[in-house]
Amino acid sequence: MKKNVLFVLFGAAILLTMNACKSDASDLDEELKFSKLTVEQQKAQIEKSGMDFVTAMEGMQDTKAITAITNMLEMQGGDTEVYAPFQKLVSDIKKARKSSISNLDKQMRVSYLDSEEWGEYVYNFETKEIEQIAELTNKLIVKFPSTESGTTNNVTLTVTYTDSNIEIPYVEEIEIEGEVYPSKITAVMTIDGAEVMSADFSGKYYADGTPQEAIQSLTMETYKWTAEIKNDKKTMSEAIEFKNGSTVILKSSAELNGTLTEAALTTETPEDAITGFAVNFQVMNIAMKGGTTDFKKLVAEINALSEDLSEKEYVDKTTVILNKYMIATAYFADNETKFADLEFYGAEVTDTWEEWDYNQQKNVTYTDTYYNLTPRFILSDGSKVAVEEYLEDGFSDLITKIENLVEDFDY
Repeated sequence: MKKNVLFVLFGAAILLTMNACKSDASDLDEELKFSKLTVEQQKAQIEKSGMDFVTAMEGMQDTKAITAITNMLEMQGGDTEVYAPFQKLVSDIKKARKSSISNLDKQMRVSYLDSEEWGEYVYNFETKEIEQIAELTNKLIVKFPSTESGTTNNVTLTVTYTDSNIEIPYVEEIEIEGEVYPSKITAVMTIDGAEVMSADFSGKYYADGTPQEAIQSLTMETYKWTAEIKNDKKTMSEAIEFKNGSTVILKSSAELNGTLTEAALTTETPEDAITGFAVNFQVMNIAMKGGTTDFKKLVAEINALSEDLSEKEYVDKTTVILNKYMIATAYFADNETKFADLEFYGAEVTDTWEEWDYNQQKNVTYTDTYYNLTPRFILSDGSKVAVEEYLEDGFSDLITKIENLVEDFDY
């Protein structure tokens, strides 16, 4: 149990940093005032922001670039590494994933690493296939029609790749050996000569392969993602912003402090390398910030807990430690007034499921009860409610809209 909690904490610190630099609103010492809206009015504001987010993501599905990429994937089937990054991009946008830009970046770096797929390709209207017509080095050009009924290859997708001089550490699972990191990747799509999408990655690395700086961007008509990672081995920060015109759809920032070298982070106790972290995440007008300025003390106190404690005793003592060292606040971004603080508590959880019993030749119901570390909101009226319970109550329209967004998409 103890190792699991520490693993979750360390994983959360890394995950939050990778998905969310410290902005003014991420100042953990800044105490935000509660919104003067009633709890129900606050929930209405939250649901509105959620629905605005889904609407914004729906709008991206209708951009010329996504329409053209979807057509390309349907023509080719998306079965080769050439199309994998764009298949993932379409899937992420259809499913409203905030990681769309970082996933595209990762897919492009993996798919085009020493690619055997480099070359120029065109759609053959007679064979109904995209065929290679020329070999190229570190460059991919694909020409195809923008719509299913199109009669000319009016779309040109161009990907260029530039190597760095830093070798990627050997990774047995994916058989990468002797390859180097990219220093720059660009992807540009034009339709009838006009640019409808551009993506860009540039990276600098330390000799051990640890990222020193990475800058990513993706633009589709009025939609634009930007992301930047910096690491001086003492502070690692990442800032992401996704906008439609001047409207912020998603914005996140994070800062991780400590000894951030590959050697320190790949030991059996990587949590020892971290001294503190702060994160801030915003979707439309709803934001959350949190973190700790003393990660070492937090971990040390958890490590000091006795192995002889019962599950309930261990969870209860852990919640006291987490609430002592961690700060988390949910707030409205437009006026920086909070609608809830967040704390941890121990909750008894019962899982129920059915399994086929071959001896009885029927489905049998089983239950498992355990004690779990659970987050909950402290609302402006002083009431406390589990985060899951809070989001289940009163957000039916938002949940329905999200389900409608993804229900017919199979990528």
